Amino acid sequence: MKKRRVYFIAAVMATGVLFFLLGMGSSPGRGKADEAVAVQQIVVNDESGFSTAIREVSKALLPAVVHINVSGTVVQRAPGGFPFGDDPFFRYFFGPQDQQEYEVPVQALGSGVIISPEGYIITNNHVVQNADTIEVVLNDGSKHEAELVGVDPRTDLAVVKITPEKGMRYAIFGDSDRCEVGEWVVAIGSPRGLSSTVTAGIISAKNRTDIGVLGPTGYEDFIQTDAAINPGNSGGPLINLNGEIIGINSLIVSASAGSEGLGFAIPSNMAKEISDSLIKHGKVVRGYLGVNIQDITPEMAKSLKLDRDIKGVIIADVVPSGPADKGGIEQGDIIIRFDGERIETVAGLRNRVAATDPGTTIKIGLIRGKKELELSVRVGELEKAERDTAKRNGSSILGITVEKVDQETAERLGLRKATGVIVNSVERGSAAEGAGLARGDVIFRVGNVAVDDPAEFNRLVADAEREGRVMLLVRDVSSGRVGYLIVPLK
Repeated sequence: MKKRRVYFIAAVMATGVLFFLLGMGSSPGRGKADEAVAVQQIVVNDESGFSTAIREVSKALLPAVVHINVSGTVVQRAPGGFPFGDDPFFRYFFGPQDQQEYEVPVQALGSGVIISPEGYIITNNHVVQNADTIEVVLNDGSKHEAELVGVDPRTDLAVVKITPEKGMRYAIFGDSDRCEVGEWVVAIGSPRGLSSTVTAGIISAKNRTDIGVLGPTGYEDFIQTDAAINPGNSGGPLINLNGEIIGINSLIVSASAGSEGLGFAIPSNMAKEISDSLIKHGKVVRGYLGVNIQDITPEMAKSLKLDRDIKGVIIADVVPSGPADKGGIEQGDIIIRFDGERIETVAGLRNRVAATDPGTTIKIGLIRGKKELELSVRVGELEKAERDTAKRNGSSILGITVEKVDQETAERLGLRKATGVIVNSVERGSAAEGAGLARGDVIFRVGNVAVDDPAEFNRLVADAEREGRVMLLVRDVSSGRVGYLIVPLK
């Protein structure tokens, strides 16, 4: 009996010690600064008031977040009278069919956030891209007609403006470069049309550049979050616990079209640059280097007898008389620094170049052979370079722009190898549109000649203009089928 009592007392004491130790790890009043502290205790002891932070941030930001209703029309073209007229194989045997245009009414909804006392609102391009009328609904229920200031499809951002009201609340941008994985964030928007909805989560990852939703000419650098984001959240803010915008919610990756903890936001530093440019110029002015680049793989590094862990991008081609060519950059150079910042990926370099003001002289660090060099390059303007290129080549004859299919694009499209040129844009009313070419189509041959780069493609199309038509071997983006297409040239 005595032994059982001793065991009972010992068990009670052990349990007491256990609860005491657990209490030390969970009570905010426990522990001393000079003792080892569990990471859980650091969170619990957060003097900023973590338990109420989400509530206070939501309360402060809700008046600055808006619901956006869009009404408009889109023009669709379809072959008249032939159900298969847009199929490449059908076009090969029967030629291009007469196209009929149909106006289709569209309605869209999304979110936005007021970013200035002047009434400027940032949202997504895909929310307002087909807008005839834009209605903004504030948190208090008041409705305002908005004007479209500018759009940038390459980042999926847009700016609209309403007439400002006295005392109107607006949000400020934070520094997205300083946010960290694991940091708590709040998303506010109108998922499924339910305005003023708040969700919370963490930053799951940064610098996501491999989503592929913006096409080969898009600029991706997403913040990934598990805060619940659903259709209608697009354009709303992702906010840190200081109440700053660190992202503009843009998309979800989901098989069910609902939240699966895979939400993506455009980082605030990019959003601020784009919105400032749209407000100031009505468009985005981007820098241009004039190179075709690829990521360095371990296999490439081994073949070049470089450190296997080297990070950078290799120059596959240099545009003649472009900024890089004038600055002394050569084919085979490996860029490792741009304006003092480390460069590790193609997306990283593209984003940095695009964000640089044209006319700026930048120091570029590179490896040539086994030597490190630093060159000065005066950055050009992307839009001007694209206009000049269109004037010089056969793309303007067809009314399209094309880009070389690199290995990354080939893998994304499921191609067996990187070959051909991909269509980036199709001009309205052009010969290419009339023949049914669309953005994302891949062209493998012009006539019987294989093409692997835009310069060769443009030369061959220009040569074919004399005959009044050109035959292209095309992979259709919507069906994945490959067939020959005859395009009449005016």
